[in-house]
Amino acid sequence: MMNILKKIPAILVMAGIYILSSLPGDDSLLNAFEFSDKIKHFIAYFVLGITYCMWISRESWLAKPIFWCVIVVVLCTALGILDEYHQSFVPGRSGNDLKDLAADFVGGLASVFLYLFFVVKRSKKLIERQSS
Repeated sequence: MMNILKKIPAILVMAGIYILSSLPGDDSLLNAFEFSDKIKHFIAYFVLGITYCMWISRESWLAKPIFWCVIVVVLCTALGILDEYHQSFVPGRSGNDLKDLAADFVGGLASVFLYLFFVVKRSKKLIERQSS
């Protein structure tokens, strides 16, 4: 049951990205924040990356950190590619923006580094507590 609960945030974030990508380019919801489009992509895929990281146990992260970093970044980038393709069918949206995809990739990459930093830091604290 706990494994299913760990997946819900990622599913919700993926659904949110899909819904926002379905809105026409002139939709006021998309333009509600005065951020660059690339920053919006970075934030969305950073959050997605964090939620993907939550699927993986701390023990797995510590055993194979590079492997899991690659998996999460690849998943974020793959969804970014699918998102760009999906946008190509939405009026007023461009579906072939490599800069958007780069922002998606960087957001996913930043998320794994931040998540890994906290996993390692938390694990060191747990080890210190157990040894004292």
